[in-house]
Amino acid sequence: MTKLTIWGGAGEHGRSAYLLSGDGYRLLLDCGVKKGGAGQYPLIELRQTALLNTVLLSHAHEDHSVALPLLYAQGYKGEVWTTRETRAQLDAYFRSWRSSISREGHELPYTEADEQAIRYRYLEEEGKCLSWFGLIPGVQVMWGRSGHLAGSVWFLIAAEGRSIFYSGDYTAESLLLAADSPTEAIQAAGGIPDLEQRLRAWSCSQRLDLAVTDAAYGMDEDTQSDKLRQLEQAIRRTAVRGGKVLLPVPAGGRGHEMMLWAAKLFADLPMVVEAKLIEGMRRLAASPFWLRSAERTGGYSAADHIADFLAARRWTMPQSEAEREELLSGSGPSLWFVPDGMMQSSLSRWYYARWASHSTYSVLITGHVAAGTFGYKLLHEPGQHGVCEVLKLRYKVHQGREDVQRMLKSLPVRHAVLVHAAKPETDKLRDALIQGGQLTGCTLHSMAPGETLDLEGL
Repeated sequence: MTKLTIWGGAGEHGRSAYLLSGDGYRLLLDCGVKKGGAGQYPLIELRQTALLNTVLLSHAHEDHSVALPLLYAQGYKGEVWTTRETRAQLDAYFRSWRSSISREGHELPYTEADEQAIRYRYLEEEGKCLSWFGLIPGVQVMWGRSGHLAGSVWFLIAAEGRSIFYSGDYTAESLLLAADSPTEAIQAAGGIPDLEQRLRAWSCSQRLDLAVTDAAYGMDEDTQSDKLRQLEQAIRRTAVRGGKVLLPVPAGGRGHEMMLWAAKLFADLPMVVEAKLIEGMRRLAASPFWLRSAERTGGYSAADHIADFLAARRWTMPQSEAEREELLSGSGPSLWFVPDGMMQSSLSRWYYARWASHSTYSVLITGHVAAGTFGYKLLHEPGQHGVCEVLKLRYKVHQGREDVQRMLKSLPVRHAVLVHAAKPETDKLRDALIQGGQLTGCTLHSMAPGETLDLEGL
C-alpha cells in the first residue's frame, strides 16, 4: 500500500514536503516553507508525525528545509538524513528565516530549541554516492548529486516491492555543479533492490513505480545557453546606456555560477561582489566532490575555474557602507552582486534605494520571487518604487518541459507527480507532455497540497 501525500510543494512553488508511506514505513521527503509574509508551512498531520520513521532532506534551501524545526515542535523524535555539506549550510538558512520573519513583524511557530533538537544522520557515512544502503528495516535508498546546490541530492527508494524516485531540485545544466544521472546509476548498481529476491536485472521493460519530479519551470523550453544569451543582452543594453546592473542572487548555487560567467564574459566591466558571496565561493572551492570534474568541462575543472576567479581578484569586495558609497560614486557601467535573490534583506534594499532614481540602471532578478517579497513587488508594481529597469530573466537551476520529458523517458516510470510550480502551470505541462506522446506507459499527475496518490488503486 504505497501512498504519496502532499504536505506542500505540488501545485505551488515552496514548502516542499512529501509523505511517502507503505504498510510498514513512513518517510518524509523534505520539509520547507513558502516565503511571503509570515510564511506558509507544510500541512503536517499531527497523527502522522509520531509515526514517521525518518526524514530525507534533499538540500538546504528554505523551501525544502526550514520547516524541520516545526516538525520537531509538533512531536517528531526521529532523524533527518542529509549530506554533510547540506548540514553545514542549514544554520545560516535557519538564521536568515528567523531574521526575515522578525523583520516583517511576525513570529515563528517554533523555537530555537526546536532547531537544536534536530538529529542529523549523514548519507555519506551509511552509503556511498550511487550505491544502495539500508535506511530502515525494509527500506533501501540510493542518493546522487542533483546539480542544484553544493550538497543537494536526489533519492531512489525501494520498499515493499515498490521503487520511487525523488528528484529534489534538479538540473543537468549547471556550469559548476555535478549532476548524476539516476538512470545510469540504476544500471551501474545492477538494478533496483527487490526486498524478496535481492537484485533483479534492470531493463527497459521494467519501470519505476513513481517519480516525484522537479518541474519548476513548467512549459519553459529554454536551455541554459538560451538563458545566458538573454542575460548577456540585458547587461550589455544597460552598459551601453551608461548604467549599473544590480544582480541580487542567493548566497549559494546560481549566484556563484553567475559570478564566474560574468567575470569571463564582461572583462571590460568592473565587478563589485559582497563579502557573503565571496565567502560562499571559497567554501565551494573546499567542496570539490560537488563540482563538475575536468572530464565534464573540457579538460578544465570547475574547481580550477573557481581558483582562477579567486586568485585574479578582478572584483572588488566592499567592507562597509562608506566603501559602497565611494564605489558607487566613482564607477560607471558595472556589475553589482548582492546576496538575497528575493531582495528581502536590508542590504539588498539599501542598494535598491540607490538604483531607484536612475532610469539607466537595471535590476536583473534571475530566480523565483515569492508573492509579498520586495523582489516580487518590484516586478509587479515597478512604478511605485522607482524608475530603474527591473527585469525577470531566469538563470536555469530547475527543469523545464524538455528536461522533465527527458528525465521521465530515460528512467522510465509508471506514475510521475510534477512538482515545484503553480497548479495552472503544472496542468499545462502535464497536458502538453501527454499530447506529445513521448511518455508511453507513464501516467502524469498534477496535484495540490492535501491530496494523496494511492499507487495500489492505480
